[in-house]
Amino acid sequence: MTKCNPLPNRIVGRNLFSLAFVVLLAPSVLAERGPVLTLRDCINIALGESSALEAGRLDLLAATEQINAARANTLPRLFGTGTIELFAGEQTGTFSLITPDDTGGGIGVNRNETSGAIDIFALRLRYPLFQDGSIFGLNTNDIPLVRAARAQKEVLSWTSNLRREDVIYRITDAFVTTVAAQNRAGFTTRRVSLLEETLNNVEQQQKQGLKLPIDVNVTRDQLGGARSLVRVIQEQAVAGKLEIAQLLGFSTGAGFTLASTLPEPPRPPDADQLISKATGQHPSVRVQQATAERAKQNWRLERFRNYPTVTLNGNAIFADDFNPPGAQAYTAAVTVSVPIWDFGAQRALARSRMYTYEAEKSRLASTQEDVTYDIFKVYQQIYALSQNILVIQQEIIEADRDLRIATSQQEQGFAEPLASVGLELRLVGKRDDLQALQARRIVLYADLQRAAGGSWRWLP
Repeated sequence: MTKCNPLPNRIVGRNLFSLAFVVLLAPSVLAERGPVLTLRDCINIALGESSALEAGRLDLLAATEQINAARANTLPRLFGTGTIELFAGEQTGTFSLITPDDTGGGIGVNRNETSGAIDIFALRLRYPLFQDGSIFGLNTNDIPLVRAARAQKEVLSWTSNLRREDVIYRITDAFVTTVAAQNRAGFTTRRVSLLEETLNNVEQQQKQGLKLPIDVNVTRDQLGGARSLVRVIQEQAVAGKLEIAQLLGFSTGAGFTLASTLPEPPRPPDADQLISKATGQHPSVRVQQATAERAKQNWRLERFRNYPTVTLNGNAIFADDFNPPGAQAYTAAVTVSVPIWDFGAQRALARSRMYTYEAEKSRLASTQEDVTYDIFKVYQQIYALSQNILVIQQEIIEADRDLRIATSQQEQGFAEPLASVGLELRLVGKRDDLQALQARRIVLYADLQRAAGGSWRWLP
């Protein structure tokens, strides 16, 4: 969604660091070039701007209030009512509490009332002494409704951690991809200029009979491909910057520049150590543990509903017919509600909750397996990419050596004119490939942090 203000007010109150950062940079954002943002700057702003994280924060506040409500429902509740009644008719019996007449006296057994008015005020107390596992509301830490609400809050809390890692990964992927595209522009442009020079030389040699027409066509096709690559890289850089602007909450025309230096990630920990730590602390695992706990408390709740319910009810009533004196009544009662027969509906519901609880416990092992698989998959991609990087680095060393030799021989008149150009093309291509692979490896490190759920962290 496009926003007119590159630094929206929604950042306020979410991340103090990003707020201070934004306030300091606000004047320069409107400048022609804008501020130079590093990856860390982008992550800090994105964390404060993320709508998903804001929604998670509000969900946690709602879950906290659910806990308070569940706890309060186990304590006494006091209700107040006020009623004004207008009536007319015959007396219903000799024991009517209020039977006013026009003179303010009582109405006899055989008397009628053409019209009358009564105001009634009442206070009603309800105290669940034993209900749904609550005993006088004192065993708060063991009441199923309260513990289920706490488990739900824990689910939301760990889910918010997962969203945070997703935000970090998305902004890192966009930043690294965009900066890598901008840095590769120099190599692709140089490749185009070298191919143009090669095409001119090949065309001259073809005119002299030293080259075949097919050589010209091949070189021309290579030049066309190189020019297309330049356009693709430029479009990728523009699209990446637009994506970053959206993730940061900037307007489409906001001016800012990305730092050209990509971060150097540290060496990741051993896979065994990381997996051992992640299987116990990964947010997905903790979410599933909390989900199983919530299912357990729902099962306990349905079991307790098979037990009798004991409730203390008290009433204090004052009634007046607007002619003193009024009447008062006070009552207190202990009500015991015993479930006797419901064709097994409540027991079936309790068994259903039990099976759900067992299923959630079994699903915990599956979640741990998924975490292990995701981490191993990223490790394998990092190892394979690192091997390719080592191979290309060795090829760059060899290509640079060959270019130096060819340049020296060409200066001495021992080499063909196109020898050094072809070798430089190879060297530029290898360096361009290395730049792309190194950027891809950084994104994989960010993916490893996300797969580990933040158990291993190198980004803030």
